[in-house]
Amino acid sequence: MSMIIEIQHIPVEGKRLEYSRKAESFPVLKTLSEKGECRFIEPLAIELTVVPERNLIRVDGVIATTIEQACSRCLADFKSELQRRFTLRFAREITAEFPAEGQAEKEIELNADHVGLSFFSGEAIDFTDSVQEQVVLTLPYKPLCSEACKGLCPRCGTDLNAGRCSCAQDRSQNPFAVLKNLSWPSQGQER
Repeated sequence: MSMIIEIQHIPVEGKRLEYSRKAESFPVLKTLSEKGECRFIEPLAIELTVVPERNLIRVDGVIATTIEQACSRCLADFKSELQRRFTLRFAREITAEFPAEGQAEKEIELNADHVGLSFFSGEAIDFTDSVQEQVVLTLPYKPLCSEACKGLCPRCGTDLNAGRCSCAQDRSQNPFAVLKNLSWPSQGQER
């Protein structure tokens, strides 16, 4: 089942669309899974409300799924719920006619209404790329199993969430530890 809607089939009051799609049906999400960036545990639950507005088509949407990722601090796999609400506006693609030889090039002026728009051509809109983009924007840049995650010891690799390691007691091996014993002259004394 495609995620395409024909413009002529959108009633004035809008149209609600619901989809359930496996992440593998979206090229970028499939690549993320194959590279091990994240694993989609459940299909994407997608709800779109498509409403015509003047010369635009507004889409209010919600995407939800469950993913599994490796924590960026301790490398443990953890599951998390993803949910994103979004609003997109689609407009017909602006086409410029190429000037005939010897004529000045026609400029297209974009105003504030064009900023933040997605463009489509023809008589239908395919929401596949837009939905995929919204999922990618929802993925955490630096996934954490919890905000309190202590990560791994940089010396021995012990998971510090499970307990302390022997490296914590052996700080005297640090070459900068000798600086702790240096005494500095006070402000009134000469060097």
